[in-house]
Amino acid sequence: MARFRLRVSTGEARGAGTWDKVSVSIVGTEGESPFVPLDRLGREFAAGAEEDFEVTLPRDVGAVLLLRVHKEPRLPRGRVPPDAWFCRWLQLERLPGAALRFPCFRWLQGPSDLVLREGAAKVPWDDQHPKLQQQRREELKARQEMYRWKTYMEGWPRCLDQETVKGLDLNIKYSALKNATFHFKAHSAFAELKIKGFLDRTGLWRSLREMRRMFNFHKTPAAEYVFAHWQEDAFFASQFLNGLNPVLIRRCRSLPKNFPVTDEMVAPVLGPGTNLQAELEKGSLFLVDHGILSGVQTNVINGKPQFSAAPMTLLYQSSGSGPLLPLAIQLKQTPGPDNPIFLPSDDRWDWLLAKTWVRNAEFSVHEALSHLLHSHLLPEVFALATLRQLPYCHPLFKSTGLGIDGFSELIRRNMEQLSYSVLCLPDDIRARGVEDIPGYYYRDDGLQIWGVPSLLDTREALVQYLTMVMFTCSARHTAVSAGQFDSCVWMPNLPPSMQLPPPTAKGQARPEGFIATLPAVNATCDVIMALWMLSQEPGDRRPLGHYPDEHFTEDAPRRSMAAFQRQLIRISSGIRERNQSLTLPYTYLDPPLIENSVSI
Repeated sequence: MARFRLRVSTGEARGAGTWDKVSVSIVGTEGESPFVPLDRLGREFAAGAEEDFEVTLPRDVGAVLLLRVHKEPRLPRGRVPPDAWFCRWLQLERLPGAALRFPCFRWLQGPSDLVLREGAAKVPWDDQHPKLQQQRREELKARQEMYRWKTYMEGWPRCLDQETVKGLDLNIKYSALKNATFHFKAHSAFAELKIKGFLDRTGLWRSLREMRRMFNFHKTPAAEYVFAHWQEDAFFASQFLNGLNPVLIRRCRSLPKNFPVTDEMVAPVLGPGTNLQAELEKGSLFLVDHGILSGVQTNVINGKPQFSAAPMTLLYQSSGSGPLLPLAIQLKQTPGPDNPIFLPSDDRWDWLLAKTWVRNAEFSVHEALSHLLHSHLLPEVFALATLRQLPYCHPLFKSTGLGIDGFSELIRRNMEQLSYSVLCLPDDIRARGVEDIPGYYYRDDGLQIWGVPSLLDTREALVQYLTMVMFTCSARHTAVSAGQFDSCVWMPNLPPSMQLPPPTAKGQARPEGFIATLPAVNATCDVIMALWMLSQEPGDRRPLGHYPDEHFTEDAPRRSMAAFQRQLIRISSGIRERNQSLTLPYTYLDPPLIENSVSI
């Protein structure tokens, strides 16, 4: 006979408690006990409660390895609705003896079975007791059935076999607070724009001045800066470094053959005696190529076909700390008489329209690839692969957290060329040759947060891979998500669609033609409202480095977490000190503003 005291901690969230019956079985080196019900007079497992139970086993099971938890309704199935329970942890104390903590921090829905490992266990994962190996086989089979895959669309990553979000497991859904806050913001934004009369207008904006009324929709200091400077060349170029898509710019060592820029074209900016070859050799030229958009299918909005361009943008930075400036823009990939190279020396409206086409391309590539694919769909693959293949008590669980057709085509194209190194920030910075371009705060702040040196056959390679996953799901997502509203609320800076085709000659652009190219009023409002919601964390925030679910009970990882938190405080202090001297502070990678995971 063996006697234990079992303490059970229930979460504090609304609905965390349960009326269901809970029982436990203890798995040890000498066998497994029968299930023992945890039952007393009155209700057990109320939200926020910590309760003690006496557990007596008919025989000793040896040293404790695992704890099995079973939950089932008190009444037969179908008589009462499913009653979920959020279990924080269980603590088992042999009488007399030391206490063992079993972290859980999971929802158990309906009839449920869960196997927990003691938080401070030192058993190597590749050399386990047979009982642990059998538990792993059983759990993997159950998990793979729970997280079934199905093809969603050819070329896309895959998704869960669920028809709606309501069918998802509670452990991978929004919390009730986050869900309610998100819907409240959505309804309030819809009501505001409806009252202003914008949502139902399918025609053109009457003027840039009228757009100013839309700009007043929840504007921010960064958005005010965008409005004041959006036509300036230096600000246009700076957005490739610190805007919402700071991952495309690369050093240009030789001009692409399909981008025939000449010395004469850029002499007004670079000065007399310009020699492009010399500038290329010095490394002072940079290229942003949106060629992946070439020929992509476009959408139909308000019954009107929309248009897209695949521009190439050449940029220049003088030696020292001069501003990055645009030198030339070609809107299509094939050079020719109907595809002029636009220059800063051109007519004001010609040059502004060319830059606006580039910003439209930025919108498409950012939303489809940098944001949706790289920062949502791929992290979902990482998460689901982890959920399907690793038991809940595996150590890795303690460390983590254009129209549809056009988007689909872009995703297919990018998946064909996507490489592992693109997702590893240090490798990506080196590959694009932007290690030393000044004022690149996405690089500077991101490399601080990355925090490790660089084949998955070594411990170091595993560390790099896990760092990539965590960085992608936290800092990179914040960098490409948090600034969406700031960049887009003044729509001409980042138009989501274009209603006229790209110009085929210079001298054709005029103010009225510029406005006619921009998206319709209702399309503008739809996008701005969506990006406002997606840029605002809807409550229940968990900043980077904060772990309210106490999966770790060992001293070593607790020391590592404390050191990581101290490092993030130091990084944040440095970023805020630097930002005080910037006319447009770069705040998106300030650690307290980074979520622990892709949470919206």
